[in-house]
Amino acid sequence: MVPSSRFALVLIFGFLVSASAVYTALQQKTLPQSLSVGDQINTNSGSITLEATDLIPEPGDLGKKADLARFFERQDLILAASADLGFPDRKLADLPALFWLQIFVGMGSLIISGSIWALRPRDLASGLFAFSGLSTFISAVPSAVYTTRELAIHSNVFIVLEAFNALGACLFGVSILALFMIYPVRLRFWRQMALAQAVFFIAWVGLYLLNVLPDWANVSLMIAVEMLTICIAIGAQFFATKKDPTSRASLTWLGLSVLIGAGAWVIFNTLPLLMKMQPLNQGYAFSFFLIIYLGLAAGLTKYRLFEVGQWAFRFLFYAVGAMILVALDAALIYVLGMERLPALGLALLAIGFVYLPLRDSLWRLFSKKQRLETHELLAESLHVAFAPSVPQREERWQNLLRKLFDPLELKPAIGETREVEIKKDGLTLILPAVASAPAMELSYPWSGTSLFNSSSKDLAREIVHLIEEAESSRQAYDRGVAEERRRMAQDLHDDVGARLLTGLYMADDNLRPTLQGAISDIRSIVSGIAGEKVMLMRLLADLRHETERRLTAVNIELDWPVFEGPQSENLLDYRQHKAMGSALREVISNVIRHAEAEKVRVLIEAQGESLIILIEDDGKGIGSAAESETRNSGFGMGSLQRRLEDIGGRFHVNSSGKGTQISLTIPFDLS
Repeated sequence: MVPSSRFALVLIFGFLVSASAVYTALQQKTLPQSLSVGDQINTNSGSITLEATDLIPEPGDLGKKADLARFFERQDLILAASADLGFPDRKLADLPALFWLQIFVGMGSLIISGSIWALRPRDLASGLFAFSGLSTFISAVPSAVYTTRELAIHSNVFIVLEAFNALGACLFGVSILALFMIYPVRLRFWRQMALAQAVFFIAWVGLYLLNVLPDWANVSLMIAVEMLTICIAIGAQFFATKKDPTSRASLTWLGLSVLIGAGAWVIFNTLPLLMKMQPLNQGYAFSFFLIIYLGLAAGLTKYRLFEVGQWAFRFLFYAVGAMILVALDAALIYVLGMERLPALGLALLAIGFVYLPLRDSLWRLFSKKQRLETHELLAESLHVAFAPSVPQREERWQNLLRKLFDPLELKPAIGETREVEIKKDGLTLILPAVASAPAMELSYPWSGTSLFNSSSKDLAREIVHLIEEAESSRQAYDRGVAEERRRMAQDLHDDVGARLLTGLYMADDNLRPTLQGAISDIRSIVSGIAGEKVMLMRLLADLRHETERRLTAVNIELDWPVFEGPQSENLLDYRQHKAMGSALREVISNVIRHAEAEKVRVLIEAQGESLIILIEDDGKGIGSAAESETRNSGFGMGSLQRRLEDIGGRFHVNSSGKGTQISLTIPFDLS
């Protein structure tokens, strides 16, 4: 089922229940004049004197079960007396503003929360918030009927309406409390806590309605306890999101909306009842709940609460238009006395010439789509295709998709995809693998304010084609560069290497080590040009052998334990193994020239995705000037430090007067 169908079900349900409430309210009698405490209603069968409790809007304010039972008994008596006098039935125009206010609050809560559920029906947080809106609806609509009665309602109907009102209040607290156990982050043991509080509060209101609990354990106390528990849950979320600014912002917006809206109800209605004071009329108090849901509507745009973005406004615009049409049509018929057909025509004209232009203005405000020009698409495609590494190409490709479509969800697609496809009635766009990135799935385009259409599909095809062409050109260029490098490496190996090898056989003992080092460097350079990688274990063995030979020649002892970690089979590219070899050689050269050491110790260890090489000597040290000398290329280490920084490595010197400790950090993976 598509979101629009789900939202249509929400609207149909809301209108049917609201219509039932209107019908029930119209079954009441209209009094010819207002009655007050002490007035008598005289009938053929006797008279009944109105008491103060007969006229209270909310019978739950009475507090005692005996008083409540007497209230319902007198409702039947008053109803029978008014029927004997033949009071006329109510008309639509007779329903007071307070009735429509509560209907409006209930429908508004249902529509806003229902639009979120329609978009993400399987998301638990969205479902809980939608359930809170439903709870507000089933609490506010019955209240609209009995709090605005002119005199009396049949006791059975009254009891059912009040039960739904109490149950809705209970379920609102249960759903909001469960919501703050999982949103923005899921607290520990949230399942057990959510189930326990739901069972506790539902059992509380159920036992109260069955007259099992004592008078003091009433619905007002239950609401106060629920509000206190909600505050505790919001506080727990506040600490849980301290390292996540985005989640903290969402929590702040939604939490304040709930605390202000539900808190105002508790302050002006619940607490006065518990303190035996006069509360605010329940009908007016329901308006506080609009703060919660209107706050959510604003938060959808500002913080993308529940990850539905501005798509919910599409539903809201349609729902508001329908409500205005019905309300305007009813007002023209029942208030101004117009005929039905002209009234409907005038209402449609008002919607067409007033509401729709206003809606379009708001729509343009909330949905700011940006279309890239052709030359910009080409530039962006080249930027993606010519990224220096695979991760960078993937990142640039995803950034381009966000710039083009601004989707709320962007993730790798499941399964193989060869062409651009639109699925889920325009909610999702599937793109094939491109730019070394996997196939991508985009959902809820333009911050959720629209659907993917044929234009979106054509644009996606165009950008995929451009990147494929650019990538093909890049691959051809890379093949040409690789071929040229291979030729240069071959010439270097065959010509220069052969001459050095000849010189090695003819050189004396003093020159031979230098030539051997030059040949080793040429081999390393040739391997780098050819794109070959060197196994870490082999590189360390060669460096260990070379270092031992150099130190032995100057009577310095070497302590170099063999590195046997699982990372020993890692492959290093040319930049990595060249930086490692050059760094180690330069450090050993400084020890030989300056340290006057007798012993050198080399330790190698792996930390995460980096290799740490620690070189220690027992020489005279290089003092506190080491760092400044390094920065000024002293000790020949300035270029060494820059080389390590180029590959993401680090270089650190520590010397305390006797002996020097140098650490080299080499990353394993540069891709």
